[in-house]
Amino acid sequence: MMHQHINDHVDMDRDFSKELYVADDGYTLPYRLYIPKNYDCGVLYPVMIFMHGAGERGCDNEEQIKVALPHVFDDPTSPAYNAIIITPQCPEDKQWVYTPWEKGCYSAADVTESRECQSVIEILKYIVSEYNVDKSRIYVTGLSMGGFASWDLMTRHSNIFAAGMPVCGGGDPSAAKVLAEIPIRTFHGFLDGTVPVEGTREMYAAIKAQGKGRIRYTEFENGYHDIWDDVYCNLNNINWLFSNVKRPKEKKLPEVNYKKAGLIGAAALVAGAALLIAKNAKKKK
Repeated sequence: MMHQHINDHVDMDRDFSKELYVADDGYTLPYRLYIPKNYDCGVLYPVMIFMHGAGERGCDNEEQIKVALPHVFDDPTSPAYNAIIITPQCPEDKQWVYTPWEKGCYSAADVTESRECQSVIEILKYIVSEYNVDKSRIYVTGLSMGGFASWDLMTRHSNIFAAGMPVCGGGDPSAAKVLAEIPIRTFHGFLDGTVPVEGTREMYAAIKAQGKGRIRYTEFENGYHDIWDDVYCNLNNINWLFSNVKRPKEKKLPEVNYKKAGLIGAAALVAGAALLIAKNAKKKK
């Protein structure tokens, strides 16, 4: 009989090391980093990026690990125990995506990618270069302001992520074609008075209209803005996120007008035969 390995409980303060991203021009962004306790150099590990909400902004490199994120470790069988987790902290006077939250959705073409989100991608690149990362299993999730960030990162860097889980945020519906290629679970509270539920509804409808069927939306009928504990303490959501593996892009063959191609092929065959006969006749002379 196989025995399921039970992980030791994670101490957020102890097991998430304090790190600091420093750009060439001196810009900095603090982040916390979790490396599995049983890290094995011969194993490739999935990576989850967790984007916090507005209430956890600052420079103490502590607040971003206190809300919702601890719930991914509630169950000792959670796949989060055996993953690399990156959780950056947005400065107090900044936001992950520069769009008014009360508007819900926005156009990425009209909103420049924030320096903060750009830095998150740079941190990810560094982690990939320093640790054994399974590049086919990189995920992003976040709540509220971090929900916006999750949508934004998937929109602008769709080639990176195997799946995403935005919670009570908003994104760019015009990016539906790109986002339809990524498995997504998204959540919102019907009674949300901070970020309008219409934002997530619009994202869901736009992506669903692409016909890919890779998005699932859960709306909490009696939920307000703070639905994140319900989302992250649900092991089914965590298991789903980590179950996704990025599919390699298939090379699409050009569309062919077979009737026309057949005529061209036949003509080419006759011309080729004529050329061959002419060459042989020339050699005999």
